[in-house]
Amino acid sequence: MELWILLPLISALLMASVNVVDKFFVLEGEDNLDFKSFCLYSGGMQIIIFLLLFILSPLTLNKLISFDSAIIILSGIFFGLSLIFLVKAMDIEEISRVEPIYLIHTILVPFIGLFYLNENLSFDKYIGIILIFFSSIFASIRWDKNIKAIDKTAISSLIIGGIFFAIASIIIKESIDKNLFTDPQILSLRSLGLFFAAGIPFMNKKNFRNLSTFFVHKKRGTALFIFETIFPLLSMYLIVVSLNYIEVSIVNSFNGARPIFTVLFSIFLAYILQRNTQEKVDPINIFIKFISGILALLGIILLA
Repeated sequence: MELWILLPLISALLMASVNVVDKFFVLEGEDNLDFKSFCLYSGGMQIIIFLLLFILSPLTLNKLISFDSAIIILSGIFFGLSLIFLVKAMDIEEISRVEPIYLIHTILVPFIGLFYLNENLSFDKYIGIILIFFSSIFASIRWDKNIKAIDKTAISSLIIGGIFFAIASIIIKESIDKNLFTDPQILSLRSLGLFFAAGIPFMNKKNFRNLSTFFVHKKRGTALFIFETIFPLLSMYLIVVSLNYIEVSIVNSFNGARPIFTVLFSIFLAYILQRNTQEKVDPINIFIKFISGILALLGIILLA
């Protein structure tokens, strides 16, 4: 097995922990961040990341204002738009329940990649991608006769966000294949695009005031910094590195493993914090999650 295949899997694990911490510590509880303030932080921090990475791996002025740089920035804009719609849905619904809708991009990327990037995968690879996608659906299922229907606004937000994520993934893969930029340069330009899409539009006094209030709680502020700045950056670095060696259709499909990780993290964190979780842990629901895990494992084996 190529060790590169582990990188997107670790990335999915990191982002699952980010989603859970966001839900437990950021979007819920006393003095929680609302949707717009959360986007301000996530998008606003990207300008700092851009500057730090720019210092680490500088770009010449000609390269910075080139068409190829603009394309990578465009991918960041699409990633930023995807983030906005995902967070909007998370603000409405339980993330582990609705995430498979957002993961429509794991099916869209292989389809676009086939026709736009000429990524013609073997039959077993496509089966692996489909199995991982279905594992995400099983991970989100709750056997509960009293469960309410998913909010329509959340559904539409997740579909739009998933489409934007698919477009961004294709664009950044095409840029990496041109081999014109180092990995830190790609990450820095992407961060600039994220700042334009998810930072600047939410800059107003009210959102800054909400952020200041939130950071009064030092533990929650620290959690926000680690899980909404450090972890996403590390996760994306792993993705960029793996895209140098693996098709974007395969790399992106590992996001389908996120829901099963999200469920496990949610149950674990709820137990540690002695808080209620919406995840059901009765025998039927445990069996459903077990099926999800088996499907994800089989899909990963086929992709590896």
